[in-house]
Amino acid sequence: MNGRLSPAVPTLMVREGDRVRIRITARGIIDHPMHLHGHRVRVISRNGEAVTGSTWWTDTLNVAPGESYEIDFSADNPGVWMDHCHNFEHAESGMIMHLAYDDVTTPYHGPAH
Repeated sequence: MNGRLSPAVPTLMVREGDRVRIRITARGIIDHPMHLHGHRVRVISRNGEAVTGSTWWTDTLNVAPGESYEIDFSADNPGVWMDHCHNFEHAESGMIMHLAYDDVTTPYHGPAH
């Protein structure tokens, strides 16, 4: 994500009530079915062209090589959420980002290094 793999991917911090817009682009040669936990997203554009017709809501968006999507969502479910490629081998390799709300913490403390 942005040339990084987890855990080096910065957490996207939001406030409850924010409207969040994200651009997702696949620059490789493999599809990436991107999935944001805890939220449904609205597809705004595909490859720079505005989406027309009925509102396109999804929780997983397949991004093929060379494709670019703009999505948005309401920050209306406070927590710490994972956004990852649903090709689990990609997620396991670090294609993971976290979305976290201000003033929300987790009791998880990973292994000591």
